[in-house]
Amino acid sequence: MFWEIQNQPSILAWSCKAQNAECKTQIESRREIFFGFSLRKLENLVHYNGLNAKCQICGILKVLDNHRVTERIQEKISVTLWFIFCEKHSMNFPLSPVRVGVIGAGIGRQHLRGYQNVSGAIVTAICDLDTRLAAQLAAENGIEAQIFSDYRALLDANCVDAVSLCVPNFLHATVALACLENGLHVLCEKPLAINAIEAQQIADAATKNERVCMVGQVLRFRDDVLALKAEIESGAVGEIYYARAMARRTQGIPKWGGWFTQQKLAGGGPLIDTGVHILDLAWWLSGCPRPISASGTSYAKFGPRKLGLGAGGAAIEDGVFDVEDLAAGIVRFENGLSIHFEAAWAIHAAKDERFCHLHGTEGAILWDDAPKIIDQNGIITPISAQGGDAWTREMAHFIACIQNGTAPDPDAGQGVVMMQILDALAQSAREETEVKI
Repeated sequence: MFWEIQNQPSILAWSCKAQNAECKTQIESRREIFFGFSLRKLENLVHYNGLNAKCQICGILKVLDNHRVTERIQEKISVTLWFIFCEKHSMNFPLSPVRVGVIGAGIGRQHLRGYQNVSGAIVTAICDLDTRLAAQLAAENGIEAQIFSDYRALLDANCVDAVSLCVPNFLHATVALACLENGLHVLCEKPLAINAIEAQQIADAATKNERVCMVGQVLRFRDDVLALKAEIESGAVGEIYYARAMARRTQGIPKWGGWFTQQKLAGGGPLIDTGVHILDLAWWLSGCPRPISASGTSYAKFGPRKLGLGAGGAAIEDGVFDVEDLAAGIVRFENGLSIHFEAAWAIHAAKDERFCHLHGTEGAILWDDAPKIIDQNGIITPISAQGGDAWTREMAHFIACIQNGTAPDPDAGQGVVMMQILDALAQSAREETEVKI
């Protein structure tokens, strides 16, 4: 039950954008109110749940509950603490919502549905080579949007302020650069590009044109992942020095012969498809240290024989499969961290697996089917949070960054670093030697 102790300071002036040292010192000096919840941890919650857009006085539990923050985290916050987000906020909110165009009606479906739950966004355009598919997507979701078959026509129509890029990997750089040069904000699905050179071009264009450019890494916005991130930020597991990450399918080659299985169109196989998700998760949870080297290996034992096929329809008879179907390796970082990973579309194994395990000096964080924390005494604490509506939270973060003029997480710079890691792993596998980054 929500209650307030009158003798406690009931409200504090706080802004997640403010750099007011006195304000931060005031909050930090009242650590007992947080029951161990540090300022960094609170900033993390506010940042990843879009609470910075709420300029109002409200009970913290009510706000966190409305934004689906996990019960475990709620319980750790003092129920006596209230926030006041100052009316003299430095943020300038537009009077009208951000007009968004979704380019690509495949995974773009998830983006569109996420935007529909964000009050500051309105989808005004959908673009796909198959205009029937684009129109169907609009009809299914009850929106009135302009339909385009060519992204260049969308740009000429001047009907959007921002775009979600949900096109094949080889088109990411071309379309992103065109959108940024036309003054649009960009949310680009992972990977940012098919190599680090193209990724850097996108990052440079975003800086030059002063536009928000965010990489779509939806795992970062899951409820359980955010709960674990908060625990890490609080120091619960100490220094993270080793991580294991896996994204393994037993029979999951996507549409054999399509763009996913062609090097020039996809940039790689599971390494750049599912591997980029799990590697990014391990890297981000570990604090995004600077990578220094990578050693990788890869195999294609199923795809060339048209075995291990998964979702995406029947194989294309005259298609091409010239990527790996399994990649593995180890990435070393400047702070001593190493991440050991595996990404597979097809392998003889008991089941599909996806996990990220991080080991620290004071405990461990295990993200898998049953997320948990293990402390230095071996005590296991389950995390009750599940995935939640990560797509909505991701889109909300993108829109909030546009409205607030803040940098997204992940931004294009992080997308470049991730592509440097993937490039190094692929090169290492080809040359059978460790590669410096």
